[in-house]
Amino acid sequence: MDAITNQGFGSLGPLATCLLIWLMIWQPGAWLLCNLSLRKLSLSNIVVGGLLALISLGENSCAVAAGPAAAGPGRKIRHVLFYDGQPREFSVYLPPACNSDEQVTGFPVVFAFHGVMMNGETMAKMTLLHELGNRCNFIVVYPDGDGRGILRTWNSGGRSGRLERIAEDDVGFVRCVIGQLQSRYSIDPKRIHATGFSNGAMLCYRLAVEAPEVFASIAPIAGTLAVPVRNASRFVPTLHIHGTEDKVVAWDGPNLKTPKNLDFLSVPQTLETWKKLLSASGTQLAENPTLVCRAEKWPDRKADGTRIEVHRYGLNPESDIPDLQFVRVIGGGHTWPGGENREWVVGNTSEEFNANEMMWEFFQNHPLP
Repeated sequence: MDAITNQGFGSLGPLATCLLIWLMIWQPGAWLLCNLSLRKLSLSNIVVGGLLALISLGENSCAVAAGPAAAGPGRKIRHVLFYDGQPREFSVYLPPACNSDEQVTGFPVVFAFHGVMMNGETMAKMTLLHELGNRCNFIVVYPDGDGRGILRTWNSGGRSGRLERIAEDDVGFVRCVIGQLQSRYSIDPKRIHATGFSNGAMLCYRLAVEAPEVFASIAPIAGTLAVPVRNASRFVPTLHIHGTEDKVVAWDGPNLKTPKNLDFLSVPQTLETWKKLLSASGTQLAENPTLVCRAEKWPDRKADGTRIEVHRYGLNPESDIPDLQFVRVIGGGHTWPGGENREWVVGNTSEEFNANEMMWEFFQNHPLP
């Protein structure tokens, strides 16, 4: 079912765009109050700029209003799900090989979750992940969070008070989307991966904790952990990318600009928590597992104000394939490396590497066991 969506800030007009960006980055408290008032007009779950995170409630059932069952080469198909009584939308980008009779096994799937003040369309424009999917034969899914137009957000944890009470069940929504993908397309259930930006990156972490049997690996960018991990049943291999000069999801975590009813871990806290989960998973293989770390500094190749450090963690000292890969973008802002340059809004975009290509290499090495 096709739908028309906003394409970005441009649809708001220059004055409104500047006002929204100023509220999102420099006055998050005012931005939050603005969004809570809009809730009364059914503009639901809008939360402070690029950071944020919301807590899910209950179990739900879903139904689908679908487009055509088959698609042409490199085609985009728009779907609408009715989940918990609400219409929820997502776009599916199929690679050209979907029309080939030579394809024997199912296609890998990569979910790409947008940040606050974005939707699936703007995420597609910023990342162009589907273009890599066309070349490398994987399906890309760009879901829309709760809200309207580009004013959307995800329920990724870290909420309290009223923000918790109005939360949506986005983990359930994503499970429902996967069910529809399995019924309509040829997908490989052992190769379903997730990436996300900002609030969408936080959702990736939540999915790794609450749906580890579904997602083979994740690649959060510019977003951290916002849910407890005590009930995690499996370590989900993770590639995390974060800029040290991120002013939205700050390196050191919540600060005076963060509303008191929103919480998330800092980048170092997220890394330490994930390292502990990885080490704990190794007890199934050895009595005293040793976490191996390989660190490297890349040469500065581009005049973009950024430098790259990579830390790779694993339990097998004989393997070059990391279970946890952490990329520190020194000087990087709240941006997608190799993606759309938004320096004027949220800081430096690194051109030292392409996040899409790095995550796809990581994903290929990590199917579900």
